[in-house]
Amino acid sequence: MVGSVRNVKKLPDVVELAQDLVRFSTVLGENERTVLEYLAGPLEDAGFACSFDAYDEHSPQRASLIARLRPEDDVPSLYLGGHIDTVPFGNAAWRYDPLGGVVEDGRLYGRGACDMKGGVAALVRAALDFALESRENGRKRDLVLHIYGGEEGGCFGSRRAAQRPELFGKPGAGIVAEPSSLMPLSGHKGALWLTLRTTGRTAHASMPDKGDNALLSMLRAAARLANFHPDAPHNLLGDATAALTSLHSGLNSNSIPDKAELTLDMRTVPGAAHADLVRRVAETAGPDVRIEVVYDAPAVWTDPDLPWSVRVRELTCAITGDAPAVRCANFFTDAASVRAVFPDLPLCILGPGDPALAHATDEFCPVEQIRAARRIYAALITDWYAERG
Repeated sequence: MVGSVRNVKKLPDVVELAQDLVRFSTVLGENERTVLEYLAGPLEDAGFACSFDAYDEHSPQRASLIARLRPEDDVPSLYLGGHIDTVPFGNAAWRYDPLGGVVEDGRLYGRGACDMKGGVAALVRAALDFALESRENGRKRDLVLHIYGGEEGGCFGSRRAAQRPELFGKPGAGIVAEPSSLMPLSGHKGALWLTLRTTGRTAHASMPDKGDNALLSMLRAAARLANFHPDAPHNLLGDATAALTSLHSGLNSNSIPDKAELTLDMRTVPGAAHADLVRRVAETAGPDVRIEVVYDAPAVWTDPDLPWSVRVRELTCAITGDAPAVRCANFFTDAASVRAVFPDLPLCILGPGDPALAHATDEFCPVEQIRAARRIYAALITDWYAERG
């Protein structure tokens, strides 16, 4: 399902572009390639070399857009990242059509308006501004723009891109445009999702001694893991956490189950070695439990006292009028995939929209924040390359 969208061959207004993006349904991978081709048009017109990176061989629509302004440039570039997919609409009724892209009372409504099509529109428009200015003044510096698919399902697009570091060129710093109410965020917790499995032997429930109850084995393991603590707290990110989140076992009430599965969600802080955490979980759960790592994303943390971090806060403050404190995100982002392949790359999470509205019914993003985000990104891009000629 796609709403009415405009031809974007000419330079688009940033809010109109955000409206058009909302009008594409990109729920969990739907229409991703279509939207990315739509964005590639004006980027290629402005001089970007665009390609598509498929992250699901069974679905050609599931892809990411890789845009490079000067791939041959050897000077450290600025990396810009975002994602185009959204979560479903939910069951509650919306006041506005979630694909309508309606602007009312200074707010852009629709699924993805906040998370994160407003941010993507601002990134794209700022990148276009820089490309056209570069054409006019003869500057030949690279600018790297990645718009990923599959973030909501587990950062599939960025994880796939991270397997090909050459897609990033030679990044010197990066911005991920997730909603942050235009407050620069220095990082977020990592995520380590595990599935634990026990096996046994089935038997009639009236003769439990004839079987080997996999559920009982798992319950004993779960009891041992109930108070598992992943690591010491971080001074800004807070406590690392571990939560038992689902338990599945058995097929019917009168049979002894021969399989059981338990899921464990851990949110980790910088310095936590995930391999060590898996080992500790295995030791705690016991020798009868097999463990599968389902998702492994490191924590993201950039020293807020780095000169670039300080500069991001200064330039943001110059546009918003607010002096940003050092803060972090509660959620994880595609920045984790980038950090996994570039462990020392300074990264900032900075975008329009209140993160509390992400995934909500009647999701919206203030249009003035979208416009301000474009100006912030443009200022950060200009400042980065002013330092490098």
